[in-house]
Amino acid sequence: MLDVFINVIMPVFLVAVLAAAFQRWRKAPVGPLSQVTLYLLTPALIFTSLVEQEIPPSATFRIVSTLLVANAFIIATSLVVSFALRHNRAMRSAFVLSTGFPNAGNMALPVLLLAFGEEGLAVGVIVFVTMAIMGQSLGVFIAAGSSLNPLDSLKQIFKLPAIYGIIAALVVRAAGVELPHVVYSPIELLAQASIPMMLVVLGFQLGGEIRLESAASLTAAVMVRLLASVPLAYLSATLLGLDDLARGVVMTVYAMPVAVFTIILATEFKTHPRFVTNAVVTSTFASTLTLAVVIQVVKDLLAG
Repeated sequence: MLDVFINVIMPVFLVAVLAAAFQRWRKAPVGPLSQVTLYLLTPALIFTSLVEQEIPPSATFRIVSTLLVANAFIIATSLVVSFALRHNRAMRSAFVLSTGFPNAGNMALPVLLLAFGEEGLAVGVIVFVTMAIMGQSLGVFIAAGSSLNPLDSLKQIFKLPAIYGIIAALVVRAAGVELPHVVYSPIELLAQASIPMMLVVLGFQLGGEIRLESAASLTAAVMVRLLASVPLAYLSATLLGLDDLARGVVMTVYAMPVAVFTIILATEFKTHPRFVTNAVVTSTFASTLTLAVVIQVVKDLLAG
């Protein structure tokens, strides 16, 4: 487990810490970096990963189905805990946002690459794309409570640049064409820059001011996000018949801290943004320990 912590968790965490220190020192805004990552680098990563991946469509369908089932289990668990803590509607939405959406992008993808190699990253991209779409639809609906029209929530999907990377990749694969080097090479360069930039953006987010509050609810949210989600993900993957690698990747992703995009949703819909921000920061630091345990368990399962 110490080997996993040193060789997988710490390199990712140290890049984020260095970026956070730089942000605190220079007071650099995260906005431009976040936009570059969202609109250029992430679609390029998705496009190249889907074009190059060799995962059969049936396996992809099982992975997506597993994520839908796992999220249903986790959100149901979150609602039970939230009702037990007697949250009002706004706080309940903030609590579910903080538990139902793991950081499947800027933290998960680097970890998966280091822990499981290119094959694990290929599965991770499918997970990332699926989680991003769920975040832009289900996440918006949760943040807005009962005031959002379901059709408006659906429209949010098409404001996410990642969806166009998916469409383009599917068209290229269906046509069976090989893009010219002059076209594919720049896309590939952008894709290679995406994972380091994701970690820098995460670090900039962590560099912001932190003021903890609602300690009981925050502790419960972090425990659901980092601990309870993993067995629920394992159960879902087993029920859907994922192979060992895909199951391990799904378990690892659901052991990730709270997704950074939940801060944006909470701020937009005034859903206790400070609580959600605290959940992102607290779970990110706590995950440096819990992730090492989960990854070691997954590696033992794969070795067995």
